[in-house]
Amino acid sequence: MFLKKYKNLRTFRPYYKKYTKLILCLLLVMLIASSAGIIIGFLMSEQLLAITDMLIPQIVTYTLYILLCVTIHHTYWFLWVLMQSKLSNKIAFDIKHNIFNSLLHTKYELLIDKTSGYYLERLTDDVDAVSNFWGNVAGTLIDVFTNCSFLIVIYFLNWQCGLFFSISVVILFVIDNVRVKLEVKNIELIKKSNEQASSKFIETLNGIKEIKGLGITEKIEDNYSKINRDLHNKQHKKIVIDNLLTRIKTYLQYIIDACLVLMCAFWLFPTHQITVISLLVIFNYKGLMYDTVSFFSKMKSEYVQGDFCAGRILELLQMNKENFGTKHIKIVDSSVQIKNLSFSYNKTSNILKNLSCDISENSCSVFIGESGSGKSTLFKILTKLLEIENSKVFLGGIDLNQFDEKSLRDTISIVNQEPFLFNDSIINNLKLANPNATKSEIINICKLANVHNDIISMSNGYDTKILENGNNLSGGQKQRIAIARALLKNTPILLFDEPTSALDKNNQDKFFKVLQTLKSHKTILVIAHRLNDYSLFDNVFKLNKNK
Repeated sequence: MFLKKYKNLRTFRPYYKKYTKLILCLLLVMLIASSAGIIIGFLMSEQLLAITDMLIPQIVTYTLYILLCVTIHHTYWFLWVLMQSKLSNKIAFDIKHNIFNSLLHTKYELLIDKTSGYYLERLTDDVDAVSNFWGNVAGTLIDVFTNCSFLIVIYFLNWQCGLFFSISVVILFVIDNVRVKLEVKNIELIKKSNEQASSKFIETLNGIKEIKGLGITEKIEDNYSKINRDLHNKQHKKIVIDNLLTRIKTYLQYIIDACLVLMCAFWLFPTHQITVISLLVIFNYKGLMYDTVSFFSKMKSEYVQGDFCAGRILELLQMNKENFGTKHIKIVDSSVQIKNLSFSYNKTSNILKNLSCDISENSCSVFIGESGSGKSTLFKILTKLLEIENSKVFLGGIDLNQFDEKSLRDTISIVNQEPFLFNDSIINNLKLANPNATKSEIINICKLANVHNDIISMSNGYDTKILENGNNLSGGQKQRIAIARALLKNTPILLFDEPTSALDKNNQDKFFKVLQTLKSHKTILVIAHRLNDYSLFDNVFKLNKNK
């Protein structure tokens, strides 16, 4: 079933192998439905011959047999549709689950390098193509088998007509094969245009506030129109070529029919090698012969498109994963040491250069400096969103690269400058950090983060659902809920990247007082651009010119 040349599809063989029993049942149902279809064709031929000779008993008998076979045929094809849908859904679920899991463990810098459309196209259309592949190809194979059986019947009725149709099928197959090649050639171009259109659409929704505020709706609309027009032009070109070659193939089918009639009229009838009834029976089957051409082409198209889509999915599954250590570590000392740390994004200019600092446990330190000086980059390194190869960062005296993923996440947590909240209730967002937290613990933490009063004033309190991108919350509310979530995780090291950027002065003062309380049992690192009072911090580090 999996041809050697389609290496991407072969990679997905384990997904199908998992459901071997279901596939065997599917094949059995297909064979029964197909066999019933073959028998129907034979019985209809015999019924036609009986009608010609007015053999009433035979006509009734064949009619009853035909009704029985038709019932079996359609019943089993209905079962096939149900089983095929079940198989495809199971395989699609497994693939999507693995993609999702793979992306969660993919390196951060690789994930942000792609557009949302890049991921959506692969997660939807490409997964559907691969999950439906086996059922589609198996169904097509059964159709080919069925129609080839009808060709054998034609050979039985008249070998000259059988040979004539065999040659005709080859000619039509060549034309249809050209159509498939041109169709497949446009797949990549259309999918890339689809990715751009999807990405632009999602980007517009996410930035609608800025678009309206800046009054650039016409400009954005014009950009989307260009992308959308390019997509539809490519789709239109594909449809025109496909329709043209289909019309040519249909035109040739009529020519073949006319040639068959002439062959019978000037050769087979005069020599009594065929009867009119046999010719009528053959004409009854000829449409199935033409369908065989489409089935062969469809099968090739399924393989080529399936392999192409499988390759696109593999791009996601095979993205470089995060590298963690193998040790499960629970630190007893929450100090942070950085020794001669240098880092660059493009391998040419360092955003951090020979950075060194020693932060003792149970202290509160602040990093200041102009935008682009590397403060946020440093925090990404500490949380391993960005990876460094050599031993430059130590938590509690232990090399950062020795921590396994769970140990690191249980040791250090961060509140980002633009925190992300999920499209779920406030309490569920908080419980993500600590699923075992009680309601009273959550309330106490929210009071500490000075967000409890805001939450209880909402329509559903802690059960209030946060809209996508937190659109029903103010910037300050989002920031304080994110702070509460980090505090609820209760890690010994806490990082805050511009935690007060969306807070008013009153809430800023309250936040810094909370830090003074927390530093008695936690090591706290804060990024800030501007501060009026540095006396709250044990250490002030200024990043300037990469140092």
